[in-house]
Amino acid sequence: MTGEPAWPLHPPPKEIETLRQYVQSLARLYGVTFESFCYHALKIAHADEEARSFTQPTEDVLERLAVGLGIPIDELRGFEARRRRNVARLYAELEA
Repeated sequence: MTGEPAWPLHPPPKEIETLRQYVQSLARLYGVTFESFCYHALKIAHADEEARSFTQPTEDVLERLAVGLGIPIDELRGFEARRRRNVARLYAELEA
């Protein structure tokens, strides 16, 4: 036995999920509101809707997510690009 968990602590993001959608799914997983999850886990103020959009997350928010999720920060930075590639791939598969 290696002592490593047999399964991830958090589900991986879905192929075409935005970062906001992923954080929303994490909040649901923990049984809290999205706003509460953002406030307590990510230190995003309740009134900061722009930060909760996750379109341009700060390095602090990305760092907290990376540490909490075990996802490399570079992967989180490229979340939207990954989503766009997956959407394009899925459209190409549909057209084929």
